[in-house]
Amino acid sequence: MATKNIVIGGFSKEQREKELEKTKAKFEKKGYKFLKYEENGALKSVAVFEVDEAILKKEKSMQLIVMGVGFLIIAAILQFK
Repeated sequence: MATKNIVIGGFSKEQREKELEKTKAKFEKKGYKFLKYEENGALKSVAVFEVDEAILKKEKSMQLIVMGVGFLIIAAILQFK
């Protein structure tokens, strides 16, 4: 298991609390486990999640696939100009 910090942004404490609830729901659906919330101000507050290494590897591979497809689309556009 690994931990992952997710930045919780918002100018007021209420905005950060709403963002925290949305973030918790989003990441718990992905299999993350919420551990704690560290209140450090507008752009420094973080939610700490515990996540399985397999989930992180899956997310990283999906990011690489999306980047590869994007690169191919850009290359095709440049080729046909």
